[in-house]
Amino acid sequence: MNLILDLDTGIDDALAISYAASQSDANLLGITTAFGNVRVETATRNSLAMLELLGLTDVPVAQGADRPWGAEEKYVPSETLLQVHGRNGIGEVVLPEPQRMPETTNAVDFLISKAREYGKDLTLVTTGPMTNLADAFKKDPEAISSIGKIVSMAGALTVPGNVTRYAEANIVNDAAAAKYVFESGFDITVVGLDVTLRTLLSGNDINAWKQPNSAIGNALAQMSDYYYANETDPDGNSVGGALHDPLAVDIALHPETITYQVPMNLTVEVGCESNGRTIGDLNRLTDETTTAIVCTNVEAAGFSRRFAAAILGLANRDQAQ
Repeated sequence: MNLILDLDTGIDDALAISYAASQSDANLLGITTAFGNVRVETATRNSLAMLELLGLTDVPVAQGADRPWGAEEKYVPSETLLQVHGRNGIGEVVLPEPQRMPETTNAVDFLISKAREYGKDLTLVTTGPMTNLADAFKKDPEAISSIGKIVSMAGALTVPGNVTRYAEANIVNDAAAAKYVFESGFDITVVGLDVTLRTLLSGNDINAWKQPNSAIGNALAQMSDYYYANETDPDGNSVGGALHDPLAVDIALHPETITYQVPMNLTVEVGCESNGRTIGDLNRLTDETTTAIVCTNVEAAGFSRRFAAAILGLANRDQAQ
């Protein structure tokens, strides 16, 4: 599967890159970056560093949006986000400075170019704000509409949000762009907190990645320990936590992971108390055609085992080299 990842590369994005790298049926064509967990420049640097760690030095990275729609200033992550992902976005794990630069082509033009080249044979996974996708569709709707599959880690329809009681982080970081995407008419699979919170990476899984001579295993384990630091048992041992972004990658590659889904037309509430709320669009409630598939249940335990085993495989291979 030809795959592009659109990321705001914090820790779970780094795990998503690693999971994609572990899958033999994933042909990673590139990464596009945006603001979100970190500034866009940091997301770009982290993406390049992760690709080099994984030995994927031929995968291009194109830098994208540095602010949400309508903002005059560049986006600056909140102190809460900096605590969750670390000030460097990857749990204060120090990776070597990337030896490559990002593409001279920006993220929007990169997406359009690959959409025109691959069409229905392209899958796009977004795990940050939808700004790059919205900008690309606005610039070339024909190209973006030709993409075979778009999967987005975004939203919270049946559970409370994780930023406010209404809103999930990727949506609220650019609610206007997300509203535009959902109302644009192309098909999209929505992997929200409704299902990502059902997944669980265990502390034992993380510990298994800690191999003496594996830079990959140790780096991902350190990031995960940082990310899940608040998820501990009574003795203070890590018990892991939800696999938000990796689940979106898995569903893109293996849609059978979804066990229940709801077809509907979505919108996003903007500029009100419930800013960022992802909800059914009343204006299109009775339309015969629906454009979003909302995942409401997944084979969570099976996916979590596959994910942990995939990263362990990367760690073991790295150690053997």
